[in-house]
Amino acid sequence: MISNYSPVAAFKLEDQKDVLTGYAAPSGESPCLLKLVGGDTPIFFARASGYSASAAADGFRSGWCGFEVHGAAQAFVVSDTVRLVCGVSGEVLAEITEPPRTTSASQPGAWSVTDLLSEVRRPDTSPSMDELSRFALNHYRRHGARQFIEATYETLLGRWPDPNAPQVNERLADDEKKVASYLRMIVKSEEYQARWGALMPGAFHPSFRYDRSGVI
Repeated sequence: MISNYSPVAAFKLEDQKDVLTGYAAPSGESPCLLKLVGGDTPIFFARASGYSASAAADGFRSGWCGFEVHGAAQAFVVSDTVRLVCGVSGEVLAEITEPPRTTSASQPGAWSVTDLLSEVRRPDTSPSMDELSRFALNHYRRHGARQFIEATYETLLGRWPDPNAPQVNERLADDEKKVASYLRMIVKSEEYQARWGALMPGAFHPSFRYDRSGVI
């Protein structure tokens, strides 16, 4: 498992409220793996593969190296010494000196099933249609309309396009408009809403099929 990840090259811990958030930019192409430990006991593992606006602003990986680490409160039950560690190199990235400031709204007992599913999926999701469109446009320009449609169906609907799948609107002269129009059509569909709701898969979600090269 460790061979699928890169060591941390740049790190920033942004917030300790509810969960630990920030970014960990990798030294290689693969995302970083972070490990939360209480004393010598591993508590939680997280991939730094989500989107971080701070990482984007700082020029790291187009923003796609954000993380969310849960379990700090549990780690303090195990030990007074809580650290966030690079899962590849073992480097200590941060020492957590106090439990996260949990708010009442973040308590799972107050959440619906939909809220809980969203929380589980959120670290691997795209923050906006604009971010997703960058990858979709890149794929369209690199691989053409047919492969763009196939990648869109696999990414957003989790299946191969059927023979009646809509085609790209070639009457639109601009590539960005073609791609944006197609994405909006899929995202508005009942099938997409049933699968994702208000969320969109991010660049390192298992279902993501757009070409990331040249974007990250």
